[in-house]
Amino acid sequence: MSRSTVFPSPTRFVASLLALSFVLTSACGPETSAVLASSESSAAESGRDPRLDDARVAIERGFPDAAWTLLEQVGDDGLESGLLRARACIVEGDAVGAMRELETVRPSAGAGRESREAEAHWIAEFHATEVEILAALDRLVTARESLRTAYARVGNVPVLERARGVILLRTPGAATEALAALEGAYEQSPELPFLGFPLSQARLLVGREVLANDPERSLSLVRAALAYDPLNAEFRELEAEALSTSMLFEEALAIYETLEQDGKSYGDTRALLHQKLGTRLLLQGQRDKAAEHYVRARALGLDDEGLGFGADVLATKAFEWIDTGIAAFDEQRYDLATDAFKEALVLSPKNLEARNHLGVAYFRAEDYSRAARAWATVLKQAKHDEITLPDPVHLNLARAWRLAEKHDKARKVLSDYLDGTPEGTWVDATRELLEHLELEELVGGE
Repeated sequence: MSRSTVFPSPTRFVASLLALSFVLTSACGPETSAVLASSESSAAESGRDPRLDDARVAIERGFPDAAWTLLEQVGDDGLESGLLRARACIVEGDAVGAMRELETVRPSAGAGRESREAEAHWIAEFHATEVEILAALDRLVTARESLRTAYARVGNVPVLERARGVILLRTPGAATEALAALEGAYEQSPELPFLGFPLSQARLLVGREVLANDPERSLSLVRAALAYDPLNAEFRELEAEALSTSMLFEEALAIYETLEQDGKSYGDTRALLHQKLGTRLLLQGQRDKAAEHYVRARALGLDDEGLGFGADVLATKAFEWIDTGIAAFDEQRYDLATDAFKEALVLSPKNLEARNHLGVAYFRAEDYSRAARAWATVLKQAKHDEITLPDPVHLNLARAWRLAEKHDKARKVLSDYLDGTPEGTWVDATRELLEHLELEELVGGE
């Protein structure tokens, strides 16, 4: 994973750092739900303007326009509304506005409160907001200075642990420490606002770090992050990687398939997972199911080399279907024969024997156009692979085109053979059939 993904640009980071998921309340994870429930009860108990809590929720969900509407209705309600305005600015990418709002309310941080506890609370809230905005702007030195000032004034409280975690998230190599700080803040205060996003990001980063050596922990971390934001593509990608590393290929494939339906691209990832799943099933003795996944892997782009032993499995099963088809053909059950040869070609698309037999079955069933297309494919593939065919397929193809009333195509097949193989084994028979076709057309024209 590139550093640009782990540490996005300030504009992108600030736009998401202070915003929770864009889903409805019913889709929120337990941590977000706890915050929302707490905000409603606290507003009711304290007599505060409930629109402040609504504005905070709007900011957390990433809807600054809604937040501004509410904040304008509330008006200048002191420190709390000022801090929310600063956060609304930063969600919009307005760093200058955010810092201006902070400076406007700085003198009132902790001033004139009814108790020491209230004073300490608002001092911590102000510094935490300042620290998180500065960190989002990559002004980490200034952010740390503000955090130290806050510690000196009010000590270590959950909201400052959240702020410390945000700084650590922006510090390369400090994801584990960030996660510890943010989880500590959550344990002390599960209803703490503005915690969901940084906590989920810390879980994502640490989940990536431990993926190779501890996929179970990685999976646990990313699923905790998904509880916060179930639709986040990065979280779902890591979940799929962790499942794959844990050899839970079916679950990983289901996630990748959904992500690709959403427009993401993962190259040959799904093909390789189908190949691995096929091999696991084969070792478990489930040969038919293994073949299904090898077929899927081939359809998704893996060649015989990429399939490895799977290519041999498919080739063996293809010959079994060919034998089934031949038996049905001998009984003149041409529909069953064609189905069997088609199954063989699904397993082994380049199997010339299956393709040739399919042409014969179609021909005997008097489906001359399909017979011709099958034999034309045999000739084209044999020429490409420089294979000398043991049977006069071109003669069969010409006869099929003739009976399908495609005389021009029949003549071309025969002429091409004579021009390309003037000393071939089937020259005399080819010339004889070509003369017969020309005579038929001459008599028919008269």
